[in-house]
Amino acid sequence: MAGRKDLDGLLERAEGLARERLSARRYGHTLRVAQTAERLARRHGLDPQRARLAGLLHDAAREMPPERLLGLAREWGIPVGPFERENPKLLHGPVAAELARRRLDLSDEEVLRAIREHTTGSPGMGPLSLALYVADKIEPARDYPSVERLRELARADLREAAEEALRRAVEHNERRGRPTHPASLEWLREAERSAQRRVQ
Repeated sequence: MAGRKDLDGLLERAEGLARERLSARRYGHTLRVAQTAERLARRHGLDPQRARLAGLLHDAAREMPPERLLGLAREWGIPVGPFERENPKLLHGPVAAELARRRLDLSDEEVLRAIREHTTGSPGMGPLSLALYVADKIEPARDYPSVERLRELARADLREAAEEALRRAVEHNERRGRPTHPASLEWLREAERSAQRRVQ
Protein backbone atom coordinates (compact mmCIF):
# COMPACT_ATOMS: atom_id res chain seq x y z
CA MET A 1 0.00 0.00 0.00
CA ALA A 2 1.24 3.52 -0.78
CA GLY A 3 2.55 5.78 1.97
CA ARG A 4 0.54 8.84 2.98
CA LYS A 5 2.61 11.23 0.88
CA ASP A 6 2.38 8.95 -2.16
CA LEU A 7 -1.36 8.61 -1.60
CA ASP A 8 -1.81 12.40 -1.51
CA GLY A 9 -0.05 12.64 -4.87
CA LEU A 10 -2.13 9.79 -6.29
CA LEU A 11 -5.35 11.50 -5.19
CA GLU A 12 -4.33 14.70 -6.95
CA ARG A 13 -3.43 12.83 -10.15
CA ALA A 14 -6.60 10.73 -9.98
CA GLU A 15 -8.75 13.85 -9.75
CA GLY A 16 -6.88 15.30 -12.74
CA LEU A 17 -7.44 12.12 -14.75
CA ALA A 18 -11.16 12.16 -13.98
CA ARG A 19 -11.46 15.85 -14.86
CA GLU A 20 -9.59 15.30 -18.14
CA ARG A 21 -11.69 12.33 -19.25
CA LEU A 22 -15.21 13.20 -18.13
CA SER A 23 -17.96 15.69 -18.95
CA ALA A 24 -18.81 18.26 -16.28
CA ARG A 25 -21.92 16.27 -15.30
CA ARG A 26 -20.08 12.96 -14.92
CA TYR A 27 -17.16 14.65 -13.16
CA GLY A 28 -19.60 16.16 -10.64
CA HIS A 29 -21.02 12.67 -10.01
CA THR A 30 -17.47 11.35 -9.59
CA LEU A 31 -16.62 13.95 -6.93
CA ARG A 32 -19.84 13.18 -5.03
CA VAL A 33 -19.14 9.44 -5.12
CA ALA A 34 -15.57 10.06 -3.90
CA GLN A 35 -16.86 12.19 -1.01
CA THR A 36 -19.56 9.65 -0.13
CA ALA A 37 -17.09 6.75 -0.24
CA GLU A 38 -14.71 8.71 2.00
CA ARG A 39 -17.51 9.40 4.48
CA LEU A 40 -18.61 5.75 4.52
CA ALA A 41 -15.01 4.65 5.03
CA ARG A 42 -14.63 6.91 8.07
CA ARG A 43 -17.87 5.60 9.53
CA HIS A 44 -16.92 1.95 9.05
CA GLY A 45 -13.25 2.03 10.02
CA LEU A 46 -11.76 1.89 6.50
CA ASP A 47 -9.02 4.04 5.00
CA PRO A 48 -10.85 7.19 3.81
CA GLN A 49 -8.12 8.23 1.35
CA ARG A 50 -8.15 4.86 -0.43
CA ALA A 51 -11.95 4.98 -0.59
CA ARG A 52 -11.76 8.48 -2.06
CA LEU A 53 -9.18 7.29 -4.60
CA ALA A 54 -11.47 4.47 -5.75
CA GLY A 55 -14.35 6.96 -6.03
CA LEU A 56 -12.32 9.40 -8.11
CA LEU A 57 -11.34 6.69 -10.59
CA HIS A 58 -14.44 4.50 -10.74
CA ASP A 59 -15.98 6.17 -13.81
CA ALA A 60 -12.77 7.22 -15.58
CA ALA A 61 -13.75 5.11 -18.61
CA ARG A 62 -17.53 5.67 -18.39
CA GLU A 63 -17.76 8.00 -21.37
CA MET A 64 -15.66 5.92 -23.75
CA PRO A 65 -17.62 4.70 -26.78
CA PRO A 66 -18.51 0.99 -26.77
CA GLU A 67 -16.05 0.07 -29.52
CA ARG A 68 -13.22 1.74 -27.57
CA LEU A 69 -14.11 -0.17 -24.40
CA LEU A 70 -14.15 -3.45 -26.32
CA GLY A 71 -10.90 -2.60 -28.11
CA LEU A 72 -9.05 -1.72 -24.89
CA ALA A 73 -10.42 -4.80 -23.16
CA ARG A 74 -8.98 -6.97 -25.96
CA GLU A 75 -5.69 -5.08 -25.97
CA TRP A 76 -5.28 -5.24 -22.19
CA GLY A 77 -6.44 -8.82 -21.70
CA ILE A 78 -9.61 -7.95 -19.80
CA PRO A 79 -12.12 -10.84 -19.97
CA VAL A 80 -15.07 -10.09 -22.26
CA GLY A 81 -17.98 -12.50 -22.08
CA PRO A 82 -21.17 -12.57 -24.12
CA PHE A 83 -22.86 -10.21 -21.65
CA GLU A 84 -20.14 -7.57 -22.04
CA ARG A 85 -20.17 -7.93 -25.83
CA GLU A 86 -23.90 -7.15 -25.76
CA ASN A 87 -23.49 -4.39 -23.12
CA PRO A 88 -19.97 -2.92 -23.56
CA LYS A 89 -20.59 -0.09 -21.07
CA LEU A 90 -20.31 -2.74 -18.32
CA LEU A 91 -16.60 -2.86 -19.15
CA HIS A 92 -16.08 0.69 -17.92
CA GLY A 93 -15.13 -0.51 -14.42
CA PRO A 94 -12.50 -3.05 -15.50
CA VAL A 95 -11.16 -0.66 -18.16
CA ALA A 96 -10.98 2.20 -15.62
CA ALA A 97 -9.03 -0.02 -13.21
CA GLU A 98 -6.51 -0.94 -15.91
CA LEU A 99 -6.32 2.69 -17.04
CA ALA A 100 -5.49 3.71 -13.46
CA ARG A 101 -2.83 0.99 -13.26
CA ARG A 102 -1.23 2.14 -16.51
CA ARG A 103 -1.67 5.92 -16.33
CA LEU A 104 -1.17 6.45 -12.58
CA ASP A 105 0.97 3.41 -11.78
CA LEU A 106 -1.68 2.44 -9.23
CA SER A 107 -0.78 -0.91 -7.67
CA ASP A 108 -3.20 -1.07 -4.71
CA GLU A 109 -5.11 -4.25 -5.59
CA GLU A 110 -7.96 -3.52 -3.17
CA VAL A 111 -8.59 -0.12 -4.79
CA LEU A 112 -8.30 -1.62 -8.28
CA ARG A 113 -10.74 -4.40 -7.37
CA ALA A 114 -13.25 -1.86 -6.02
CA ILE A 115 -13.08 0.07 -9.31
CA ARG A 116 -13.44 -3.13 -11.38
CA GLU A 117 -16.44 -4.37 -9.36
CA HIS A 118 -18.41 -1.19 -8.82
CA THR A 119 -20.93 -1.74 -11.64
CA THR A 120 -21.95 -5.39 -11.34
CA GLY A 121 -20.49 -6.34 -7.98
CA SER A 122 -19.29 -9.88 -7.41
CA PRO A 123 -19.33 -12.55 -4.71
CA GLY A 124 -16.86 -12.07 -1.87
CA MET A 125 -16.54 -8.31 -2.21
CA GLY A 126 -14.27 -6.73 0.39
CA PRO A 127 -15.15 -3.70 2.53
CA LEU A 128 -13.62 -1.13 0.15
CA SER A 129 -15.50 -2.59 -2.82
CA LEU A 130 -18.72 -2.49 -0.81
CA ALA A 131 -18.10 1.14 0.20
CA LEU A 132 -17.63 2.20 -3.43
CA TYR A 133 -20.59 0.17 -4.69
CA VAL A 134 -22.86 1.75 -2.08
CA ALA A 135 -21.44 5.26 -2.53
CA ASP A 136 -22.24 5.09 -6.25
CA LYS A 137 -25.86 4.24 -5.39
CA ILE A 138 -26.43 6.84 -2.65
CA GLU A 139 -24.35 9.91 -3.55
CA PRO A 140 -26.29 13.10 -2.77
CA ALA A 141 -27.69 13.68 -6.27
CA ARG A 142 -29.28 10.22 -6.41
CA ASP A 143 -33.05 10.54 -6.13
CA TYR A 144 -35.19 7.43 -6.45
CA PRO A 145 -37.81 5.87 -4.17
CA SER A 146 -35.54 3.56 -2.12
CA VAL A 147 -32.46 5.78 -1.83
CA GLU A 148 -33.22 7.05 1.69
CA ARG A 149 -33.61 3.47 2.90
CA LEU A 150 -30.23 2.60 1.37
CA ARG A 151 -28.63 5.66 2.98
CA GLU A 152 -30.01 4.57 6.35
CA LEU A 153 -28.70 1.01 5.86
CA ALA A 154 -25.30 2.31 4.76
CA ARG A 155 -24.84 4.12 8.05
CA ALA A 156 -25.28 0.85 9.93
CA ASP A 157 -23.94 -1.93 7.68
CA LEU A 158 -22.19 -1.63 4.32
CA ARG A 159 -22.78 -5.24 3.30
CA GLU A 160 -26.49 -5.06 4.10
CA ALA A 161 -26.81 -1.79 2.15
CA ALA A 162 -24.93 -3.21 -0.85
CA GLU A 163 -27.01 -6.39 -0.90
CA GLU A 164 -30.24 -4.41 -0.67
CA ALA A 165 -29.09 -2.18 -3.55
CA LEU A 166 -28.26 -5.30 -5.54
CA ARG A 167 -31.70 -6.83 -4.91
CA ARG A 168 -33.38 -3.63 -6.05
CA ALA A 169 -31.20 -3.49 -9.20
CA VAL A 170 -32.11 -7.08 -10.10
CA GLU A 171 -35.81 -6.37 -9.50
CA HIS A 172 -35.55 -3.22 -11.64
CA ASN A 173 -34.00 -5.23 -14.50
CA GLU A 174 -36.70 -7.90 -14.21
CA ARG A 175 -39.49 -5.30 -14.34
CA ARG A 176 -37.99 -3.85 -17.51
CA GLY A 177 -37.37 -7.25 -19.08
CA ARG A 178 -33.61 -6.78 -18.99
CA PRO A 179 -31.11 -9.50 -18.10
CA THR A 180 -28.81 -9.12 -15.08
CA HIS A 181 -25.06 -9.68 -15.28
CA PRO A 182 -24.01 -13.19 -14.15
CA ALA A 183 -21.64 -11.76 -11.51
CA SER A 184 -24.54 -9.83 -9.95
CA LEU A 185 -26.73 -12.94 -9.91
CA GLU A 186 -23.94 -15.01 -8.37
CA TRP A 187 -23.47 -12.33 -5.70
CA LEU A 188 -27.22 -12.30 -5.02
CA ARG A 189 -27.24 -16.09 -4.57
CA GLU A 190 -24.30 -15.81 -2.17
CA ALA A 191 -26.10 -13.08 -0.20
CA GLU A 192 -29.25 -15.22 0.05
CA ARG A 193 -27.25 -18.24 1.28
CA SER A 194 -25.55 -16.06 3.91
CA ALA A 195 -28.94 -14.72 5.05
CA GLN A 196 -30.29 -18.28 5.39
CA ARG A 197 -27.27 -19.30 7.47
CA ARG A 198 -27.83 -16.33 9.78
CA VAL A 199 -31.49 -17.33 10.27
CA GLN A 200 -30.50 -20.93 11.09
